[in-house]
Amino acid sequence: MANAKGKRLVVGISGASGIALAIRVLELAASHRDVCELHVVVSNSSLRVAMSELNPPGSTPAAILDHCRLDDAARAKITIHANADIGASIASGSCLTDGMVIVPCSAGTLASIAHGISRDLIQRAADLTLKERRRLVIALRETPLSMVHAENILTATRAGAIVMPPVPSFYAGQSWDDFLDHFAMRVLDLFDIDIERDDLRWKGTNGDD
Repeated sequence: MANAKGKRLVVGISGASGIALAIRVLELAASHRDVCELHVVVSNSSLRVAMSELNPPGSTPAAILDHCRLDDAARAKITIHANADIGASIASGSCLTDGMVIVPCSAGTLASIAHGISRDLIQRAADLTLKERRRLVIALRETPLSMVHAENILTATRAGAIVMPPVPSFYAGQSWDDFLDHFAMRVLDLFDIDIERDDLRWKGTNGDD
């Protein structure tokens, strides 16, 4: 653990469809007793997505956070960094965190990470997460996949990232909220953050035909 007081995570939101995924991850993480800090970076492209996917539209990073159901204590854990600020604290390996999740992650952001291109804070934070051997989870939102995508997934995985497309579990309920909760739970599982939702976990079968 990077901080004895709790988990410190970086959350990057890039310009792919699925802003609701980011909102649910932020809600569950910020509300969790084991999380003490969340550093959030929002790309300009993701704001364009938020304008079309959120009601009211999320035209700024703060407006996206306003869609999160958070009390004051949970909101106080969140720090927003400008994506253009490559001098932010999280751009340095000396800033201790438990890792980073990019949710949703566009194919372009994946390509930049796979090839070590750090043109903005999301890409730089991901690059240092890999170099510091910390957990990097990439929620790639793209389908179908081309060979280029597949090779970038392989390259990022070999570098230490976990590529985790938001795929529905089907066994954990059938509603939109169930899907969001289950995916966010699985993301946080990778950082040893248990949201204690046993209703979303696979229980196995009794073996009867």
